[in-house]
Amino acid sequence: MKKITLLLILCLTITSQSYSQSKFGKTKINKNSNTEKVKEEKINTTEQELAGYSINGQIEGLQDSSVMLAYYFGGKQYATDTAKVINGKFSFQGEKQLQGGMYLVVLANQQYFDIIVSEQHFSFSTKLDDLIGSMSFKNSIENPPFYEYLNFITQMQKQVTPIRQQLETAEGDAKKLLQEEANAIDAKVKKFRADFMINNKDKFFSKIVTATTEIVIPESPLDSTGNPDKTFPYRFYKNHFWDNIDFSDARMLRTPIFFNKMDQYLNKLTAKHPDSINVSADVLIKLSKANGDIFQYVVSYITSTYERSKIMGMDAVFVHMVEKYYITNQCDWVDSTQLVKIADRAQKIAPNLIGREASEFLDFYGRPFMKDTLGKTHTLQEIKANYTLLVFYGPTCGHCKKEIPRIKNELDSLIGTGVNIKTFAVGTEFDKAEWKNFINSKKIGDWINVSDINHDDEGNPVASSDWRDKYDIYSTPVLYLLDKDKKIIAKRISYKQITEIIGKIEGNK
Repeated sequence: MKKITLLLILCLTITSQSYSQSKFGKTKINKNSNTEKVKEEKINTTEQELAGYSINGQIEGLQDSSVMLAYYFGGKQYATDTAKVINGKFSFQGEKQLQGGMYLVVLANQQYFDIIVSEQHFSFSTKLDDLIGSMSFKNSIENPPFYEYLNFITQMQKQVTPIRQQLETAEGDAKKLLQEEANAIDAKVKKFRADFMINNKDKFFSKIVTATTEIVIPESPLDSTGNPDKTFPYRFYKNHFWDNIDFSDARMLRTPIFFNKMDQYLNKLTAKHPDSINVSADVLIKLSKANGDIFQYVVSYITSTYERSKIMGMDAVFVHMVEKYYITNQCDWVDSTQLVKIADRAQKIAPNLIGREASEFLDFYGRPFMKDTLGKTHTLQEIKANYTLLVFYGPTCGHCKKEIPRIKNELDSLIGTGVNIKTFAVGTEFDKAEWKNFINSKKIGDWINVSDINHDDEGNPVASSDWRDKYDIYSTPVLYLLDKDKKIIAKRISYKQITEIIGKIEGNK
């Protein structure tokens, strides 16, 4: 059976699919969230120290087995408790309160249903062959209206499904009559929803329903040419995207709603450019300050996501987050040791963000120090070319031995087509003989080959500056592509990407 999520039934149109008695087979339950960068268990630990929880269930027809209690968080589901089923009865119990939100009761056959956890002590009963329709609760204010809503939508769905099916092939008057029937059911659903929101405005599920309500976009105003502004719908929708979310209620984090909206906002409604993402992130974070738990989650999620991003240039978002929120002491959940590590990581990335001028190789006194095999000093700025490929390699590095010839071939091909590009190749090791041998064996003598080879009086290697940190060199080879002004176009790219990137730039001129 196809797995249907709560999000689908919350779409509130009759074409939504019911998730009653649906299978859980394709959804992974995470049994240990401790490996997550954003650790949900840190949130609201003070409240957890209060009285515990007890949720008792009875499902007629359920064989002796085990059931699992799980919760939604960050686009995933996490198991939080299990219980044995004896004669259809089971009980989830714990000494610490559960975090409020949407939870799932998952049966051994992978059927599941949702419950709302706000109260910590309540019970429910239902039937295995009618999990949603037969559901009843005791000592719960939140769940009865939730299931009233689900049951009504399910019934309306049953009525409209055959009508929708007939509409696919109907024609003429028959089609018109069927459409009228479908519209009447749709109107009935809308009225029920409106009444539900009025009668249950103090219930958490009403906040969930509100959160899934689409923004109504007004008619576009006229632009300077007298025509409707084509960009208005997008701008209005994005500006009002968060209007229906209650950022003051931390329970929103433990629903399938919040993460999906955040993902849509950052990945679908925001251009994939660091500056654009930084603006969207700041808007979202400002709203999230209405609740400390939501603020912690949003800041932590955005920071860790863009630190790990495989998209080139997105580390600028990580640097922005650290500079604006972490080192300004707004992230009190991060201890001093971890904060130093985060700040240090951002400090290493910041100098080589895309668009910034590549750091010149100067010592602590501001003097150039990179020398070729003959002892002549070279700088990046002395290179006069439309493009400069900055290469970091280790002469004894096995991967470098394979990649440098490929880089060489790629560059020779580009030069052969008339591309004005030069190479500034930096040896990262301290054995001069190995370095010279590498240059000769790989036939890269036409590159500007330099290295920082120095030793103290005891023969220990000594670096002239912190250039390894500035270029974030923790492995080799590493490639940076610079423009004629030595600004970083691309970084940490493969040899194949050199031609691709330059080709796009030249094609846009």
